[in-house]
Amino acid sequence: MKKKLTIQEVFTLALRNHKNNNFKTAANLYMEVLKTKPNHIDAVNKLTALLGNTKIDLLMQIDRGTAKRLLLFLFRRNDIDHKDIFLITRFLLLKEENHSYDQIKKIVISDSLLLENQIIKNLIDEELFQLMLQKSLITDFFLEKILIKIRYEILFALVNKNQKILSNYFNFIISLAEQCFLNEYIYFQQPKEIDYILQLKNLIINKEKINEMEIIVLSCYVPLYSLKNIISKLSNYKSENILFNNLINMQIKEPLKEKKLVNSIKSLGEISDAVSKKVRDQYEKHPYPRWRYFYSNTPANFLTIINALVRPNKIEINNKFDNPNVLIAGCGTGKQILVANNYLNANILAVDLSLTSLAYAKRKIEELNLKNIEFLHADILQLKNLNKKFDIIECAGVLHHMRDPLEGLKALLELLDPHGLLRLGLYSELARQDIIEVREFIKNKKFMNTINDIRKCRKAIIENKENRLLKKVLYRKDFYSTSAARDLMFHIQEHRFTLKQISKISKNFNLEFLGFVGQSLKNKFSIIFPNDKNNASLDNWNQFEKKNPDAFIGMYDFLVRKIK
Repeated sequence: MKKKLTIQEVFTLALRNHKNNNFKTAANLYMEVLKTKPNHIDAVNKLTALLGNTKIDLLMQIDRGTAKRLLLFLFRRNDIDHKDIFLITRFLLLKEENHSYDQIKKIVISDSLLLENQIIKNLIDEELFQLMLQKSLITDFFLEKILIKIRYEILFALVNKNQKILSNYFNFIISLAEQCFLNEYIYFQQPKEIDYILQLKNLIINKEKINEMEIIVLSCYVPLYSLKNIISKLSNYKSENILFNNLINMQIKEPLKEKKLVNSIKSLGEISDAVSKKVRDQYEKHPYPRWRYFYSNTPANFLTIINALVRPNKIEINNKFDNPNVLIAGCGTGKQILVANNYLNANILAVDLSLTSLAYAKRKIEELNLKNIEFLHADILQLKNLNKKFDIIECAGVLHHMRDPLEGLKALLELLDPHGLLRLGLYSELARQDIIEVREFIKNKKFMNTINDIRKCRKAIIENKENRLLKKVLYRKDFYSTSAARDLMFHIQEHRFTLKQISKISKNFNLEFLGFVGQSLKNKFSIIFPNDKNNASLDNWNQFEKKNPDAFIGMYDFLVRKIK
């Protein structure tokens, strides 16, 4: 009789098949683990990675039905980052067995009503499509075009009292409203829509009784928390529809909680630096990024995680790091906190310029019931007053927005323990050529840093057919929400770096470069520079980036430490 495998043995077998590109077998084995143990975090994360990182043609060894079942399983969970499975979900939905991508394209560019087309109806009715709208930012300009057109039709169905359309798509419209809230209402609005929305606002405010359909249609255009006259009425309203209650929670109760949390956050005092003030004001208006769910991970030993990040390099330190002190300098809305929380028994101090961002982060952390995080409102330049040293300081996407990045770096190094590590994220000059082009385009078109001008700017870029470099920005995820687009294209302060500059800065500050984060990137590097065993030569990396200008399309993400 064949021995039954344990959960761990099945998981190990899944890992082996995953590594050998046997995706179908690996996926089935991950699911076998999760059927028995639904909260097996590693199996959830590996399944997400399989579906998120695998090339579409390789993934097609998994049949559509199985792939859809796996995606539904993941989208129903609230312990992953759903954007990681967006691309494969989009692929499956737009290339179904009964239609092609080209068919949908023809339907969308035609003058016919989308809501009267059977293919579009089928798409809208898909649970997978609705879950994707609720939980993952739509980062695709063609899908955005579909949603803009559908939203327009829904609004006019309400204006024309077309109850058939409205009642048929009630749950879908709620999903669309959640997506619009996630992207912070970045979709372009026609003058007709703006007029009708104003009328709808006034109608709702002056009504005694709540009309759920009117509320959800309006919430596709403006956040419900902006309706100050009826906030209390909506807060206390209970619907028979769970999705409607979820919408009220998302658009009213959560923002109200954040407003209360602002008062509970400690501050180091007034921010005095002029540039820091301007940057703070930007994030006060639009905290970045707005996110709903993120990965759960099993905490691991500090050095184990660090060595995994800088692999193939290896760090040797005569310190056990049993209770590492972690500073997140510029925590934003809190996603970085959850990454840092992977350090076993960590004590985390999360600092940011923006109280609104900190309140968002604190709400999310409280939802997860994490007790080891302290929040502080401060400028990096003020942190010398802490009189505290840290084992690791993480500062991603912050120094390049300061008046003087090197002054910020100096301030952080003063807080670093002698054995401590510094993880930095800095913009690459070479990888941001499209952003440089966009910023020039914005300057020439005289677009202002307002929500309406951001919408107009995006529309102009999407419709552009000549400038390829400008068009490249459409493939950046940050193009698809208001706070992210503002951060990407309209930021009031931006520095960019080259690897030669980073090498020089490291020498001037007596820092040892330990390595970049991102294994797939380092795999490519190792093919070109096999003799650079530690992947730690910035001269080699400089040559690599020249050959691969998009290698650091996000940021340079790397670790350094003080040379003793």
